[in-house]
Parts: sequence; structure tokens; C-alpha cells
Amino acid sequence: MKPLDYPSAARACRVLMLGRGGLLDGSQRQLAYLVGGLDRRRFEPIVVLDKPGPAQEYISGLGVGVYVRAFRPWRTFPDSLLRYSGAFALARFARQHAVGLVHASDIWRSGYARFVAHRLGVPSVLHVRGPMSAEEFAKHGVARASAVIAIGQRYQNDLLLAGVSPERLEVIEDAVDLGQFRPAPAGDGAQDALRKRFGVQGRLLVGLVGRVEPFKRVLEFLHVIAPFVARGPAARASYLIVGEPGRESYYQAVQQAVRQLALERHVVFTGRCDDMPAILRGLDILVTMSGGSVMFEAMACAKTVLSVRAHDRPSIHARHDKTAWCVTTDRPEPATAALERLVDDATLRQRLGQAAQTWAQEHLSVAAMVDKTQALYARLTGSQAGSRLRP
Repeated sequence: MKPLDYPSAARACRVLMLGRGGLLDGSQRQLAYLVGGLDRRRFEPIVVLDKPGPAQEYISGLGVGVYVRAFRPWRTFPDSLLRYSGAFALARFARQHAVGLVHASDIWRSGYARFVAHRLGVPSVLHVRGPMSAEEFAKHGVARASAVIAIGQRYQNDLLLAGVSPERLEVIEDAVDLGQFRPAPAGDGAQDALRKRFGVQGRLLVGLVGRVEPFKRVLEFLHVIAPFVARGPAARASYLIVGEPGRESYYQAVQQAVRQLALERHVVFTGRCDDMPAILRGLDILVTMSGGSVMFEAMACAKTVLSVRAHDRPSIHARHDKTAWCVTTDRPEPATAALERLVDDATLRQRLGQAAQTWAQEHLSVAAMVDKTQALYARLTGSQAGSRLRP
């Protein structure tokens, strides 16, 4: 593996960051925020992604060395038989660049991060960005990382139950780019533009954002809105499902449910949308059935968030009747009632949206996320911790 032509920063700790490539979504965007915010005089990032695409181009544009290589699945047969050739090559690459810390930005790169860190005798950091069972955490060797970052308290609790030492756990929430995700100026016509773009006429626009896959609970969302649509005038609201199809069988099941529930005239599938700030500014209500950073982005845009959870573990940022409207249920009826209340109460929507924006500005900035991560790096590497400095 040929070393990158990468400028050196005096006395900076080089951090090898392993992440997903391809589109600039989810974990890729969070990695870009972190890389762009690091104080290069203290921590010098080198990024390895599994595929080329917009994520690689964006991070390269930040003045960061980016290398693209395929990561064979660490445990999936028969790829696991060939994993060590790639792992040894990655370790040689890290040694050539005098890497002092390895950071896997999602759990799927945990095996490679652990292998490289062990070969070089340096600490490793692993990001946990979603729910998993104790068996899955054990399978990925999560407890063997020097430190584990959970993006929410509920994931930290899962990791503790899986036997991960509390001394190795850190909760660092995903960040929001407050420069992009902000309220629309008064009178800019964001809602009208969205109505025209997708051909909908509802007085309010309600959206579910994310890939059409089981984790996002799109089928459950349809069962939430169906009773509301059936007993109210069609002009009250239109519903946008924003995201590309995931597994084809699930997408077909969702399409069939739309027909069976007589929602064809009310629900629009937008497909993938890369202008997410404009999408969120045009919505009146974001419904989330699974959480995620889009909820925080909507809050930063001063939008009303309806968080529906099957378990009583909401995000600490989704505070019921303060920054969001939260419902804990595995049945559609309570969620339907909550949605109807929000649609009919403009004052409540305005209050929640304004409070959500203030909370996002105070607690969910990129600067706050970077500061917390750099403090963790400093603790692991023994470098001097302190406030983030910009060159």
C-alpha cells in the first residue's frame, strides 16, 4: 500500500479513521463533521473508506488525506478467510504513517480497527451508532476496544448490559451542522416549494425521512396515519416518505400497504433527496419511528418532531412536551392521536419548534461533538487535553 502524499503536523497525533464511503449520509456525514473540526495541531486525521463517491470527495475537499480500499467482511464466510491480507496491508499503511490512534466510525470496521491497533500497540476507538444485542456486541469484539463511543444513552445502556466496562464508554451524540440546518426565513415559501415539487396539496406537510427499510418502521408509520386520513378531510395534511428503497421485498410490502390502507392519494414517495435542509424546512411535522440524526436536524430547523418509540428509551434531546412530542407505544392508536393533536394545534407546534431549535443550538453543535471526541483522544493518547483550537 503506497503511503499518501500527506503533510505532517508537528507533534500532532495521527488518527487513522475507518469508515463507510459512497454517499454522504448518516455516519459518513458525522465522520466528515469530525474530520473537518479537529484541531490539526493536535490530531491529524487520515481517512480510509470502503468505496469512492461523494463522501470521499467531500472529505478530500477538507484538506484531509483519503484512501479507498475494500473492507472484506470480518466474520462472513468466505470473505473472512481473506480478511487478514487486507488487515496486514492496512497495518503496514498505518505504520508507514506513524499512526497513534485508530478510530472505527461504525461497528462494521471494528475487527480491522482492533487488528491494526494491536499490531501498532496504539489505542482504538469504536463508534456504536445503532441498537444491537449482547451477542452481536460480543461477536464484533466491542469490549476489546480501548474506548467505545455510543451516540445515545440507550446504546450506552445496551453496551453496559453486554458487559462493556463503564470506564471504556463515552456518550457523544451525533452533531448537526447549524449553518445548514436552520429555520427558513419568514416568507421564503419553503412549504409551497415542497408542495409544488412533489405535487401535494395538503395544508400541512408531514414527513418520515430515511431509507425505506424495516429499521425505519415505515409500515408502522402507514398504520399510524391511516386512521387519521380516514376520519379527516384530505386537505388537512399530505405525507412524504423521503428516502430511497432499501431491501426490495420490504419496499414492495410498503407499497402494498399503501394500497390496502387506501393511502395512494395522500402518501408520496420522494426517493432519495440530497437537499435535506430544504426538505426539512418545508415540512411542518417530522415523524420519526426510529430516532436518528434527522430528528436533531429537524429540531435545528425549528420543526415539530413527533417521536414514536416501541420502548421507553427516547433520546435525551427529545424531551416530551418541551423539545418534541414523544409517544411510547407499540400500537398505532396512541401515535395517531398524538399526530392529530399536533396537526390541529398550531400554537403547540410553534412552541415545540422554537424550543427544539434553541436546544439544538446549545447541545448539538459540531463544535461540541468535536470537543468531546478530542478530549477522549487526548485521554487515550496521553496528550494534553484542552479546548479546541483552530489553526
